[in-house]
Amino acid sequence: MKNTGKDINLLRKELFKYLASQDEKSNIYCIEQFLKSIGTSKIPSKPCDNEKNPILIYNLMTDIKSELRSSIMSLIGANSTLFNPAPGTNFIYEVIPPEGVEIDVDKFNADTYPIRGRIAARIQSLLHDFNCSIAFVKTQSNCLYQNLRTIDGDMPDLLSRLLIARFEQDMKSVHKVTQYITELNPYGFDIESHGEVYQYKVKRFLQDCAMGMTPETPWTGIYDATGGQIIVKEDGEVVCYHIYEINRFLEYLYKSTIFEGASTGEDESNPGHPRPEAKKNYFYGWLYKEHERYFIKLNLQVRFK
Repeated sequence: MKNTGKDINLLRKELFKYLASQDEKSNIYCIEQFLKSIGTSKIPSKPCDNEKNPILIYNLMTDIKSELRSSIMSLIGANSTLFNPAPGTNFIYEVIPPEGVEIDVDKFNADTYPIRGRIAARIQSLLHDFNCSIAFVKTQSNCLYQNLRTIDGDMPDLLSRLLIARFEQDMKSVHKVTQYITELNPYGFDIESHGEVYQYKVKRFLQDCAMGMTPETPWTGIYDATGGQIIVKEDGEVVCYHIYEINRFLEYLYKSTIFEGASTGEDESNPGHPRPEAKKNYFYGWLYKEHERYFIKLNLQVRFK
């Protein structure tokens, strides 16, 4: 290997710091220069099967070596998504105003559209200005609904509550929103003896997302990645959370994720309606009326901070 005059770890850190701040074309040039600096011109590679990235686990206690499959997640550049958005990940709610109260839907959407953080503004206005109650109806995807119930019978309703709280309280952190729901304790658990039950349920959801659960494929609990997760950090450091350290892995997911919002697809010139040229047809975040009843959709997406 060519003598670079620099420690290889320092070079690696410099490279990944640069990659995180540049566009793709600049990255290609930077990688070429890095390869030259370490005395090579290319990295041999084979087609990658994400379900078969092997890691060798050595158990010091039992002196047993196990080769397990793992999934790979990169935190370089744009933050990686743990649970991807889609039209099917919309949660549909009925908005129920007090008796005798009518809401001018078009005016409501138009008045709130210019507000920065308009979905949060709309949820807060419906709850506190109009004194509405907001009741979860269903997920847009029946497959997602069944997948969530497979993980935990309360999961569809719990995630619907987390989404409402995320916008009502205007906070994104998964663990902070979960703490808020724990304080509300909507299911009436004995918090003194089972104070982390909501946290446990949310961690189960995050774990299954990391291990292969997607919205539109029936989920049976069979993990694609039986070994765990290989995470490439921003500085190029590789961290492996394997199944033998499941509690550390779950805590990492719980403390490192946020609720994110995909593009709503709302028409700027006609708030409360889909934008005709929208690239993504998620179409959520505004108040609408069907059969004399009011509804709003919120989209579920979870990504790393």
